[in-house]
Amino acid sequence: MRIDGGRPIGHAHAMRIPFLTLATTFLTIVAAPADAQTTLLTGAEAWKAVVGNTIVGKTPSGEAIVEYFAPDGAARQRVDGKSAEGSWTLRGAKVCTDYSSDDDDEDDSEASDEDSGDDEEAECFGLSAQGDRLTLTDDAGKARDFRILAGNAEKL
Repeated sequence: MRIDGGRPIGHAHAMRIPFLTLATTFLTIVAAPADAQTTLLTGAEAWKAVVGNTIVGKTPSGEAIVEYFAPDGAARQRVDGKSAEGSWTLRGAKVCTDYSSDDDDEDDSEASDEDSGDDEEAECFGLSAQGDRLTLTDDAGKARDFRILAGNAEKL
């Protein structure tokens, strides 16, 4: 018998074994999907993780940017509070976006009707995704990092 009135030491050890088994099983189940998502995806495979979802990050000049890419090819963005609508296309291993607000010059109405989707209007990026992270790389090799949020998280 113990002087402190506690349970015998053997009992404490017996209780620890089921707890460790339970904890190990839980971590195995929870960690398995995370391991699957750490695979680096590129090109069209990476784009599959983005379509129907939102990305958030910074523009090259440091402004906050949010973009939603609908499955039908529509794209919506908000840069520092200013919204724009456009389209996206997948061209080989690159995604190309064309936003109507990119034509902020003098004659928007004609340019947006005739030029949407033209190569000279679209910006194309190489892409890679890992988990909830997306990297877009422009033709000059400059990479920008984004976080992928499920669905149209910002209601664009």
